[in-house]
Amino acid sequence: MSKRDYYNVLGVSKGDSVKDIKKAYKKLAMKYHPDKNPGDATAEEKFKEIKEAYEILTDEDKRREYDQFGHAAFDNSRGGFGGQSQYQSGGFEDIFGGAFRQQGQGFGGGFGGFEDIFSQGRGRQPRPQKGQDREFTLTVDFVDAIQGAEKVVELPINGEQKKINVKIPAGIKDGEKIRFSGKGGSGVNGGPAGDLMLVITTRPHAFLKRDGDNLTCTTHVDMISATLGGEAEVHVLDSHFKLKIPAGTQSGRKFKMTSKGVTNRKGVTGDLFVTIQVDTPTNLTEQQKELLTQFKATL
Repeated sequence: MSKRDYYNVLGVSKGDSVKDIKKAYKKLAMKYHPDKNPGDATAEEKFKEIKEAYEILTDEDKRREYDQFGHAAFDNSRGGFGGQSQYQSGGFEDIFGGAFRQQGQGFGGGFGGFEDIFSQGRGRQPRPQKGQDREFTLTVDFVDAIQGAEKVVELPINGEQKKINVKIPAGIKDGEKIRFSGKGGSGVNGGPAGDLMLVITTRPHAFLKRDGDNLTCTTHVDMISATLGGEAEVHVLDSHFKLKIPAGTQSGRKFKMTSKGVTNRKGVTGDLFVTIQVDTPTNLTEQQKELLTQFKATL
């Protein structure tokens, strides 16, 4: 019975590298090894065939001879490398590190080691994996986000309610996250625990609004102060500022108060923008109405 082409036996091409050949051989050897197919003569013959092909094609000199002369290169009558008994070297052992080392001569002995390598594979510990990160939304007061605060938050972690001490940094913005390393899901196969992340959102303020690091608000001014000029008191959180109102100030005019805004986590402070709303007086007395009428006549 004529021998099959060695390249076809391993399912590789002539141009494939030794690395490709070893990869193909390893796959086939695992499949047809007699220890995995006890009593299967066909598998044993197949194993012999792929081992023979591997030993020829991974040897530079033998592969060159085979590519030039085919199987005849190893015919004793041609004076080549000799028959199969001449090249039953440790090719399989080279790849598998002796795990499939034969205990007898040739293929007549036992094919020991196959069960060992597979049992080791089954017993190998899976790689440690980091636990899942957990993410929750934490809603804080407007003032706490600007000035900073400390809170105790109860969160469901790994099926349990756990209390976490949270330090809210001054100047934190909506959407920013506070990370707690190792407070997330449990690790797998001895891996580290995941992280816990709190996504910050802020409750609206009664009259302040935030735009980045800037604050905006509206201040009411009476008609006389807006007309003749004066001062308005601006309240921002725990601070009070005096704002000079020029004569003739119109409702809707904006004033900028430099560095009176939010100090962010990098230490940069924004500005405060104050919008003026001129209040029209109501419930005037008759005398007041008369005075306004006289004033109107002078315009």
